[in-house]
Amino acid sequence: MRPSRLPEALRRRRPSIGSAHMIGDLAVSELMRDADLDFILVDMQHVALSVESLQRMVIALQPGDLSVLVRPASNDPVLIGQALDVGATGVVVPMVNSAADVRRAVSAAHYPPEGQRSWGPSRRAMRGDAGDYSREANREVVVLTQVETALAVKNLDEILEVEGLSGVMIGPADLAISLGYPDDRNNAEVEGVFASILERCLERDIPFGFFASNASQAGDWITRGSLVTTCSSDLSFVANGIQELAGTMRSAARRAGSTG
Repeated sequence: MRPSRLPEALRRRRPSIGSAHMIGDLAVSELMRDADLDFILVDMQHVALSVESLQRMVIALQPGDLSVLVRPASNDPVLIGQALDVGATGVVVPMVNSAADVRRAVSAAHYPPEGQRSWGPSRRAMRGDAGDYSREANREVVVLTQVETALAVKNLDEILEVEGLSGVMIGPADLAISLGYPDDRNNAEVEGVFASILERCLERDIPFGFFASNASQAGDWITRGSLVTTCSSDLSFVANGIQELAGTMRSAARRAGSTG
């Protein structure tokens, strides 16, 4: 298997940084790849990407040791297996609410006897002995689950006990909504729940991660102890860039029009 940054960083408890890749264009994949990041998260939960598109994006992202995480649409063993078969380093599984949900995700990501992943990697398996590959894949695969509901917070202690779980990541938007604050995601109660999740992870030496919306927020959570921090996305970069450009040009056009 190709060396990958994130698994080793997690073992050493070193912070890793990344961003979300949502635009299914290989030119964008190359731009994301060339940034000084440790991993790229390909989001298949909120974007209409096919498995074929995912495979092309993973190939474009992986000439080096950059890790590629995939967020599947759901906690489905078939979707998790497909992401790993095309070469992803690991998965970030959404809407996980219980220890049973975590065990389902972990099992889907590991070959027997550790799990029930079906044999059939399409890219990187048959370089030598298949048994060696399956053992290495089981050792290196990253399985992160999202804490993004009040139920997941309630069940967090049991979730963190599941063997084979690489860590958890807060989904701040969905968690704020689940806690009853759809329009106030910076509410003190929400922030307190976020902090309690981090504290419980630190107490158990389980890697904690956070989906940050901007660089300042990302830096804050990294300083506080986040080991897997993803910030913004390629879609946001485009949206913010075009809005800034349009705003600057519109202001100039209005000034010119008022003096003409």
